[in-house]
Amino acid sequence: MSALDTEQQRIETIWRERAKRLSRPPAPAGDGKDALQVIVLGIGQERFGVDFRHVAEVLPPVVPTPVPGAAAGFAGVINVHGEIRPVIDLRRVLGLEKVAGGDLARVILLRKDGLEVGLRIDSVEQIRSIRSEKLRPAAVSDAGPSPYIEGSTEDLLMLLSTEALFRELEIGVTT
Repeated sequence: MSALDTEQQRIETIWRERAKRLSRPPAPAGDGKDALQVIVLGIGQERFGVDFRHVAEVLPPVVPTPVPGAAAGFAGVINVHGEIRPVIDLRRVLGLEKVAGGDLARVILLRKDGLEVGLRIDSVEQIRSIRSEKLRPAAVSDAGPSPYIEGSTEDLLMLLSTEALFRELEIGVTT
């Protein structure tokens, strides 16, 4: 075996080790126990987190096709890889004010128990870990507790309930 072959094997070994290391999911902050990975979404100036385990895909800006007679929180439907998926307008569901701008919005696709639903949002910002002891219970407003907010962090990131969002879809379909 020549020196060139030995050097090439050494480099390939380094590349394989690097590929293994890079393919591992990032370690959560702290010791990693009881940390929840969330994808941070923006709606206007507000920031929301969704459990990353339920995020199937982040889609490019798209305009959902409206469905006549649908519930107010229902933005319409979109075609995702040849399948029609419902889209919930998170701004309307959460009662946030509409901002001036076009109809193009980001959509993230959530998947839970074999069901998929899109969430219409303004932006996708990052993936972050939240340790369970850093999560505070949802605040109660004058209108009462929101069924869509599970809790919040010190920096006011509000954690969305995917259960409640999928229930919103069921309500929109049955009414």
